[in-house]
Amino acid sequence: MAVDVLEITVLVAFWAFTIWRFATPQTPRGKAVRLVVLLATLSFTFNRREISFATDTVLHVPDISVPLKNLATVAASAGMVHIVGLLSVDPARWAWLRRAAYALLSVTGVAMSVLFLLAPRRPERYDFVYEQAGTPLVTAYAVLTQLGLTVGLICALVLFRPAGRGVAPGRLRIGMWLLSAAAVVGLLFMTNRVVYQISHAAGSRALDGTGAQSFSRMLLALMLLLFALGGAIPALGGLRRWTSRYVALQRLRPLWLELSTAAPGVVLGDPPGRAADLFALRGAELRLYRRVIEIRDAQWLLVGHAGDTDADAAALRSAVARAAGGDPGTSPDPGPAPVAAPVAAPVAAPVAAPVAAQASGPPGASQPAGGPAVDAEVRALLGLARRYRDAAPQDVVATPVSFTGHNDPPDPGR
Repeated sequence: MAVDVLEITVLVAFWAFTIWRFATPQTPRGKAVRLVVLLATLSFTFNRREISFATDTVLHVPDISVPLKNLATVAASAGMVHIVGLLSVDPARWAWLRRAAYALLSVTGVAMSVLFLLAPRRPERYDFVYEQAGTPLVTAYAVLTQLGLTVGLICALVLFRPAGRGVAPGRLRIGMWLLSAAAVVGLLFMTNRVVYQISHAAGSRALDGTGAQSFSRMLLALMLLLFALGGAIPALGGLRRWTSRYVALQRLRPLWLELSTAAPGVVLGDPPGRAADLFALRGAELRLYRRVIEIRDAQWLLVGHAGDTDADAAALRSAVARAAGGDPGTSPDPGPAPVAAPVAAPVAAPVAAPVAAQASGPPGASQPAGGPAVDAEVRALLGLARRYRDAAPQDVVATPVSFTGHNDPPDPGR
């Protein structure tokens, strides 16, 4: 039961990490990583007995889930070889070794497919590798499976162990050490599977017990859990940044909507609708950058300056009311609003800012983190939005007029 809970937890974690990788923009290196993660996730998904049985039933091919998961593992190992080449300081030096690894994995995949077709299989049993363990065909198939996994695990050690020693203490180092530990646990799992097949070929059934099978499954689940944690921990900083910017995009929408209604000319392109903002998973940072520019441009257009004080918020609210055709008697004087103190937050450039932004590109285009200047500007605008909401329209103060009546107190001077 505990092993099943661990496997399901790892499966959910891997699918969440895979979806996150595909939902966010990636560099060429990141695209290779997410492909490896997807293949590993598919391999582990087909390894679940319920999913494996359902796949065999739907495709009407006995044990078809076995080569599907094993070939996915071989493909993931090829992806790891490719990533080693991408991260290598001198890619040409070890190009021959990578080509040899590609050739070995290709031969392994073809040989596994042939052995799968030759091995006798029965649909009523779970897995022909366990059912016929120790037979020559199945032993060869199992050894080839572990060989394909070994190539990927060695690549993981080559990548992550030196990186764990070279980076500064922090989340990245923890992630590298977890990934290295996952590769070590994976090598233990591979050794366990090879020993299982060889012991069966020798006539021993010592590893057929429930405890031995649970230990093997636990090694596999632990390996994948360490891989998932090792990949997720360094990404937590990026996830936190993305979450804060996505939330800021939604929080700035009411202010942006009022300003863009009062000054529609500041909107760059078609105004995004509510649904487009809510589902801006891949372009949240770029949309936020664009929203900052449009709000600042609207300030310059409506009140002639961009600031974040209470007086600036009140002047902006009055200008929006005038643009909407409000009662001039309830609006402040349309003259320039006073600036009480220097604005601590950075102030955007005038209306020409979008042109400059197009020329140099948004910070998110060259800096995945978005840059501290954008974060400071977003904080300033969130404060402006709060002051804008709190800036109530000025009320008309009535001039007292004295009328003589029976309730008036007597005037002693009259």
